[in-house]
Amino acid sequence: MRLFKNRGDIYIPKSGKGNSKEARILYVLLVFIVLFTVAFLIFMSNKYKSAAAFFGDGEVTLTEAADNNELILPSISGKTNYLIIETDDEETFPHYLILLQADKDNLAYKAAALSSDMVIDDKSVKDIYLEGGGAALQTRLAEYLGCEIDYYAEFTSSSFVDFTDKLGNIIYPVISDIRFSGGSEDDKYTIHFNEGEQKLSGRDITNLLRYFGEENKDYSLESELALRAVTGLINAENYENAESLFRLFIKSGKTDITVRDFENNKNSIYVFAQKSTEITLYNVTTEFDENNVITQNAVKEIKGYFSK
Repeated sequence: MRLFKNRGDIYIPKSGKGNSKEARILYVLLVFIVLFTVAFLIFMSNKYKSAAAFFGDGEVTLTEAADNNELILPSISGKTNYLIIETDDEETFPHYLILLQADKDNLAYKAAALSSDMVIDDKSVKDIYLEGGGAALQTRLAEYLGCEIDYYAEFTSSSFVDFTDKLGNIIYPVISDIRFSGGSEDDKYTIHFNEGEQKLSGRDITNLLRYFGEENKDYSLESELALRAVTGLINAENYENAESLFRLFIKSGKTDITVRDFENNKNSIYVFAQKSTEITLYNVTTEFDENNVITQNAVKEIKGYFSK
C-alpha cells in the first residue's frame, strides 16, 4: 500500500514474511553491538583507572573550583621608619620616643624605645625638641643613629589618648602588680594594674609607656608594649575606616606624613591590617650610659635593624 505519491514514498508490504526476516537480522546486530560494548567497557575499566590514565599522564587535568572566600593580598615591598613622639600637653618636653619600622619585605614590625633624657652630642633631646619640635628630633636622630627616619608623628598626651581610644583597646600581659603615681604639677599620671592580662585604653597605654621609660628605665618593655599596641590597633576592622582615621590622625598631632603618602601606602596598610596576627615583631634593646648617651652597641643594633 502506498501512503505518499512523491519521492521517498513508504510502502507497507502486504505480507509480513520479508519484514520478519529483516527484523531478525537487526535484532542479531543489536545484540552483537550491546555485547561488544559491554566487553569493551569491562576491558577498559580493568586496564585504565581513569580517563586521565587512558589519554596519558599529564594530558588531562582537573580544575578545582577556587575558594571565593580566600583573601588575595597585594604585593608590597620596602621598609619605612617612623619616629613616634609623645609630649606633655603644653608641648614643652617629650615623655617618650619610639623608633618604629614597618618592614614590608618580611611583614614585620621593629621597635626601639629611646630615653627622653637622651643626650646627643652634648645636647639633650628635650633641648633639641624645644628648639625645633619633632622635625628637629627626626633630623638629629637620623644623623646620630645612622639610619633614615622617613616620617615623624608628634602627639601631646591628651591627643594621643583621644586618637588611640578611637582605634580601640589592646590586651597586654602585665608581668607584675604596678602601683605608681608620677609626674609633676599638671603633668601627673597614675598607674594601677594587677599582674596578668589587662585590657588597656589609650590612657593606660601612654601611662605605661611613660612609666617604663621614665621610671623603670626598661626600654625593652617599653618597645615591646609599643609593638603590641601597633599590631593590636592596626587591624582589619580599623582599616574599614582608614580614611576617616587618617584625617583624625592629621588633626590629632604634628606629622610630615601627607595625604599623598597615605594614598601611596594604602596597600601596605591593608596588608598589615589583614595580617595583624601573623606579623613578626622585633624588639630592639637600647641601653644608655650614666651620662644618658646611647651605647655604641645599641647604636650598632639600631643600625642593623633599621637600615634599609
